Amino acid sequence: MPKPSATGELRAMQMPDLAREIKAQALLVEQLRLGIKLKKEKDTAKLRRERRKFAQMKTEWTRKTAAQLQGSTKPSTVPSSATSLTSGHGSAKASPSAKATKDKSASHTRL
Repeated sequence: MPKPSATGELRAMQMPDLAREIKAQALLVEQLRLGIKLKKEKDTAKLRRERRKFAQMKTEWTRKTAAQLQGSTKPSTVPSSATSLTSGHGSAKASPSAKATKDKSASHTRL
């Protein structure tokens, strides 16, 4: 199967096909990287092109996954006013007595 290079071709692919292409591209990039490192491959520009293609594939995978998740998530049943009340609840400041106890214990450990 020929490698898709255009973004339009990647967008037209189904998720299983795209996953298969991503695995094949990852293997190709790793082989090229190793070949260049071992001085068997001299075309470093080819590695750059293949890495770029690999990044485009992964970006398209992320875009499709996010689109699926957005379509499958249900809206929150909690009203927005209730969420604003609970969000500030956990950020209460420490009481002065707790702070004094912390300072005393810190001064004893310095000795």
